[in-house]
Amino acid sequence: MASQKLSKGRYWDFGLGLSWYNFKLDNPNYQILGTEDGVAFVNRTDVNGFKSKVSASYLNVLTMYRLDFGKLNDSGRDGLRVAIGPYAGYRLGGRSKFVYRELGGSGRKKDKTSAGSYLNNVRFGIRGEIGFRSITFFSTYDFNPLFQQPLNPNLHPFSFGLVF
Repeated sequence: MASQKLSKGRYWDFGLGLSWYNFKLDNPNYQILGTEDGVAFVNRTDVNGFKSKVSASYLNVLTMYRLDFGKLNDSGRDGLRVAIGPYAGYRLGGRSKFVYRELGGSGRKKDKTSAGSYLNNVRFGIRGEIGFRSITFFSTYDFNPLFQQPLNPNLHPFSFGLVF
């Protein structure tokens, strides 16, 4: 992340990054499949499901306006920092994975399929950060849906975490 000082305690941050979405279904018996009509959540009663998930990776660009109250009050890194700004990303890859065992008791099997036919290739949204000293809490929210429209579920991903 690069930073440009605008004035005392005020910064414009910008940068590139990689991110991964990893969505695991609560019910492992559902398999996510791409169909001609969009995405389908198929209840697999013919097998015992262990894991069902969709993952996607993105190359992101972001920019944020940051206020550093420690620098504003001449306290250095001992003050609160807040930042907010937009981001956009392009999907590099994605797949669905379904791990199961046949009802007859065979070993575990995996079905992996590309998620390119039903995930949006572009994502955009807003990111916010609150930090103190060397720890920063972040949160992101996608304005566009995860799945291609119009027949798919209208899900808008959000994420949060810590930066050290």
